[in-house]
Amino acid sequence: MTAQPAVADGQEVLHELMMDLLVKGLIVLGAVVLLVLGAVVIWRRAGR
Repeated sequence: MTAQPAVADGQEVLHELMMDLLVKGLIVLGAVVLLVLGAVVIWRRAGR
């Protein structure tokens, strides 16, 4: 039965890709939040 290990390997690869996508998405989300917070601080210090 050579099909079963191939399916298991495919599932492992899919799991790794999904976790990678999740981590990268969280990094991008964190960067956007920091960018917005920085813009708000600069906007308030500029007095506008």
